[in-house]
Amino acid sequence: MSQGTPELLRSLGQINPNLPYGTELFDALARVTVSVAMEAVCLRFIAGAGGPPLIQVYLVQRAQNDTAYPGQWHCPGSVLRPGEEINDVFARLAKNEFGAGLKSWRFVANVNHPTEERGHFLSVVHLCELETAIGQRGKWFPVNNLPANTVETHTHRIIPVAVGAFVAEHTEVSA
Repeated sequence: MSQGTPELLRSLGQINPNLPYGTELFDALARVTVSVAMEAVCLRFIAGAGGPPLIQVYLVQRAQNDTAYPGQWHCPGSVLRPGEEINDVFARLAKNEFGAGLKSWRFVANVNHPTEERGHFLSVVHLCELETAIGQRGKWFPVNNLPANTVETHTHRIIPVAVGAFVAEHTEVSA
């Protein structure tokens, strides 16, 4: 037996997948589909005070009136829209979340969140490099001292997997 009334099915057929859904429709669809989230993690080394270099992560703060994680800090990211290429997502993130261009991005890992509060999300984590040291919207934080109001999945899953790849890329291996 299929779900949905004929009216609901007709209404869903009228959605233009090439336009943003809007918050209410996105939230409703996220409960019944798997959303692919492109996560852009920017990391950098800074000199430690007499010790090893420290790793910082670039985070942006969500609006206080956001329906998901209001006021919380997170790595920039966006859901992949139907018909969209990955380059399109990163161009949108550079404009809307970073306020600066991105020099590069490279895939790190997939992180599955089947029990995320909004629905089932698959995060495709990328290490990114900003064209400029400072973006308009965000701030740099030490990875071992994130704000208390950082999105939990970013604190415990997204940032650690990116840090692991970042450290592996920057570790000298001696023969």
